[in-house]
Amino acid sequence: MSGIVVVLVGAVVAAVLLTSGGGKGSAGTGGAGKGGDQQAPAFTLANLQEGRPELSLSQFRGKPVLLNVWATWCTPCVQEMPMLQAAHARYGDKVQFLGVDRQDYRPDALRFLQQRGVTYPSAYDPNATLDGPYRLRGMPTSVFIDAKGRIVERVTGPLTKSQLDDELKALTEAKA
Repeated sequence: MSGIVVVLVGAVVAAVLLTSGGGKGSAGTGGAGKGGDQQAPAFTLANLQEGRPELSLSQFRGKPVLLNVWATWCTPCVQEMPMLQAAHARYGDKVQFLGVDRQDYRPDALRFLQQRGVTYPSAYDPNATLDGPYRLRGMPTSVFIDAKGRIVERVTGPLTKSQLDDELKALTEAKA
């Protein structure tokens, strides 16, 4: 019986780490610190809003990008969304915000964005195709990409306001 309890506790701990944050890490190594020269993997995904053009990372080349992977069933994702929208209102002309709705029911995701007044685009990734190329370990995950298309930071778990502000400031002050 105690063996089953140990296994269950381990599974719960792993689930918590995957969904509530694994911290920030280097894009290339998965460890702590800044990334540097890893190119952000190219992708093209359907727009969450049906009938709108597909969204691809390449269409934002030359502009810094904050790529945020989220879902309506992810509590930390829901909690950080108002902060991301507020940051978009402040930095929207300097940084391209791009959401990626992952493994969600499309009508729920659209309703969620509408209810929260999110105005930046979101792609639709029902099959989690970005998990491998972006080394996603949990949600939310925010990937900060410079104007040259390099990953400069990745944060697994909800961002704090100071993390978000610091990373956006660094993106906008970096030389292209």
